[in-house]
Amino acid sequence: MKFDTTRFGQINVKQEDITIFPEGPLGFPECTRFTLIDEDKAAPFRMLQSLDNPALAFVVVDPLMIRADYHFNVTKSELEMLKADQIDGLQVYSIVTMAAEIRDVTVNLQGPLVINTNNNLGHQFVLVDSEYTTKEPLMQDQEDISQNISSSSDESMPQRKAV
Repeated sequence: MKFDTTRFGQINVKQEDITIFPEGPLGFPECTRFTLIDEDKAAPFRMLQSLDNPALAFVVVDPLMIRADYHFNVTKSELEMLKADQIDGLQVYSIVTMAAEIRDVTVNLQGPLVINTNNNLGHQFVLVDSEYTTKEPLMQDQEDISQNISSSSDESMPQRKAV
């Protein structure tokens, strides 16, 4: 299927590459279909492009790239929302808020996007009573960030446990 986007022009998306967020990300309930776009020059960041709004694309990143100790609990009902029996197959992303200066770029660790890669179903969680904020600095510690970027892989996932 072909989709027109503001940022990437026309893109071709296979059905199996479409992730459904039934409730949409926070603030965008009408946008339920998304696809992840990789650009070599943007790695380790990815773009989560809306297929319902050509102008909506989120820059996302694996939260472990920002905080190696990032974790949160997932309840059985939250797993059910994603039609998952366990956390295997869940990929977590954090939305990045860009800024003119790199030191002002922030990451939303309080509202992780969780995607069940087994069925392409996603949901944006809101971590209540959490130590995380919606505006964590991207560049918390230059050395830590560089080490996380060079040592991470697609298999790295935030530590979490089902309760």
